[in-house]
Amino acid sequence: MTSRSNSRRSASAQIGNLGTDGPWLPASATAVLVITGSLALQSEVGRVAGAAAVELVIAETVEQSGGRWDGIAAILIGSDRSGTLPGWRGPTVVVGPPEDTAQMWRQATRLGADRVAVLPDSAQWLANYLTRLREPDVGGRVVGVIGGCGGAGATTLAALLAAASAARGTRSLLVDGDAWGGGLDSAVAGGDAPGLRWPDLFNASGAINPEQLAAALPKMGEMSLLSWAPTNVEASASRRDAAAATREVIRAARDAFGLVVVDLGRSSDSVANLGVHCDGFLLVVPGRLPAAVAAANVRSALPLAPVGLVVRGPLVEGVDAELVAAAVGVACVGVFPQLRKVGDMLEEGQLYEVAVGRKMRRMIDSVLAWMSGGAENIYAYGQAGVP
Repeated sequence: MTSRSNSRRSASAQIGNLGTDGPWLPASATAVLVITGSLALQSEVGRVAGAAAVELVIAETVEQSGGRWDGIAAILIGSDRSGTLPGWRGPTVVVGPPEDTAQMWRQATRLGADRVAVLPDSAQWLANYLTRLREPDVGGRVVGVIGGCGGAGATTLAALLAAASAARGTRSLLVDGDAWGGGLDSAVAGGDAPGLRWPDLFNASGAINPEQLAAALPKMGEMSLLSWAPTNVEASASRRDAAAATREVIRAARDAFGLVVVDLGRSSDSVANLGVHCDGFLLVVPGRLPAAVAAANVRSALPLAPVGLVVRGPLVEGVDAELVAAAVGVACVGVFPQLRKVGDMLEEGQLYEVAVGRKMRRMIDSVLAWMSGGAENIYAYGQAGVP
């Protein structure tokens, strides 16, 4: 077992309390262990670990690692290795090249792994994940919300989740990820709130101070909002590289807020630019099987990160949330209750009243429990429909 710091080390005692930080966070320890005999995969993981500034320990086989996990925060096991991890209860990520994707899903199911990371495609996500090893208590979580089909209610869920989180005392930010949506602020009666929008941030230069960002954004009660302006999108975005600007904004937002909720819209550009920065995704699907089929296609296009399903009622006869979840291939983490004219209520400024209301409380509790690791039988990509 070798280290990237060129020192040799061996683990000396099993850690029994790993894996308790929740499904989106690795445990706090000193090093990441990668188990693979592939030099190419070792090199790929090495670059990711370097970007995350975490120590990497390499073992070519499970046997070489000795099955001793002292000081190991997470295990990355290569698709070329079929062994089990006796006694390990911490975060586990199956890593491998694109041609091994189907095998990796099966391997993850067998191991009960938390994640699947196809490299190099998911290198950015894996680097973000491992970065949390260095600073587990610094920076908030970023969740992307996307509809499995048009009109699923993703914007409504994103707004309610951010508002409910803020009402519970977490510093929360709602982000508009759809440049062509006309401005999320208008959907939640925040169009007149003073503060910066995306075009202003695209025109900025240099690093963004997290606290200055938080102070400059529009606020709706306890929730902050980052929306697109309704006009001049192309001109503003062209002033600065979109990917670099987005990366800097999300970095600052993560440092300033405990929870960042991104309404991704249904644009592939939005998913590509913002989705890579999300720690996980909520996929909203109406309670109909045709919608579930469409949602399965959306799910396959998301960056590799935990995905939870929110089923929106009403459910048609003969269909329940579990059936929808099985059709999509993602575990259900909440059921969106029927609420008449909820969109109108949000536009009329009743966001907080709806978010903290009795009908929404159960769904919000369930979603937040999944995000913090409290929901039963849910890990990373869910239990159903593993490719």
